[in-house]
Amino acid sequence: MVKICLAYFPWQTDQNFLLLKQDIVDTQPWQFAFKVHVIASSFVLIAGLTQFFHLFRNKLPRLHQLSGWLYILTILIFALPSGFILALSASGGIFTQISFVLLCIFWGISTVHALHYALKKQWLLHRDWVIRSFALSLSALSLRTWKMLLYQLQPYFEWLTPVHIYQLESWLGWVINLLIAEIIIINFHQKKLNK
Repeated sequence: MVKICLAYFPWQTDQNFLLLKQDIVDTQPWQFAFKVHVIASSFVLIAGLTQFFHLFRNKLPRLHQLSGWLYILTILIFALPSGFILALSASGGIFTQISFVLLCIFWGISTVHALHYALKKQWLLHRDWVIRSFALSLSALSLRTWKMLLYQLQPYFEWLTPVHIYQLESWLGWVINLLIAEIIIINFHQKKLNK
């Protein structure tokens, strides 16, 4: 992921994903939103990952809290608004744009709920909503994973064009993550009930 992000800096419009966006790559606010989204999302993934280590939560609670604030504020102030701007001009047409707009909406809702329950010190609900939020944050990685898998399947399906692949990965990249998050949350609650 770091390699992908670094490919865009210094600003080069002939890199990876930007090759598909030549009609708007040099326009504002798109270019600014893209740069903000790439940088902010990198911080989100790093800060979010730290939230799930027992070491941070139990032995270094202050670090857990600080990285949690970094995670939440980076999403709400930078990654989410920039992602929304990018979603409105997503390649693949309305089908893809709806997917990314819904991703932004659910990402915002889950992150705000995680913050809300942390402030109320309702830790189980906080944990559940952080799991959902981070699952949506991980769509940055899973989207690329689905892309690789779908391109491997492309020779077997004549209809599977690059546009179709992007449309499919835009949905699979976050919907599957959210389903997995719900399964994890249900398992946590089942274990608690069985104790």
